[in-house]
Amino acid sequence: MTMDAHREATLGGEGRNGDGRSDWRSARMVLDNGGLDADHRMQHELIRRFVALPGEEAERKPALALLNELRRVSVRHFLREERVQASMRYPHLEEHRAQHRRLATLLDDIIGQVDAEESAFEYAYVKGKADELLQFWFFDHFVKADLPMKTHLAKFAVR
Repeated sequence: MTMDAHREATLGGEGRNGDGRSDWRSARMVLDNGGLDADHRMQHELIRRFVALPGEEAERKPALALLNELRRVSVRHFLREERVQASMRYPHLEEHRAQHRRLATLLDDIIGQVDAEESAFEYAYVKGKADELLQFWFFDHFVKADLPMKTHLAKFAVR
C-alpha cells in the first residue's frame, strides 16, 4: 500500500491536494499550526522521499541518509509532542510516550535492516518491506494517537 493509499484508507480522502499527495494544510490534518505540524510535514516528506527511491543497491546510502534524518526529526518531534502534552496535562501522555518509544525502536530496526549489507535478503526486498512499514508506522500513529489530541490542543490554543 502506498503512503497516500494508507492515508486515504485512514482519513477517508480528506487531506489530499491536487497532485495526489497529502496536504498538511487541510483542516483535518492540522493539529497546532506550529511545531507539531511542521514536524509531521517533515516526517511525511522524508518517508515519501525514501519510498520514491528505487530498491537498487546503489541507492542504499541515500536511503540510509533519509532514514537517519527521519530518526533525528522523529526524536525531536517526540520530545516536542510530549512536552506539549505534559503542559496541557494530556490524559494519555504515558501511553503516547510508550508509543513513541516503540516507534523509535521500530525505526531503529528498519534502519538496521536497510544498513545490513550482509543479509539473507537482497536489498530490493528489504527496501520494499521498509517502504510498506514506514508508511504504516507514520500514518497509523498519526491517525490513532496524534489526531485525537486535536481537541485537547484546541482547548489550550492562544486566542
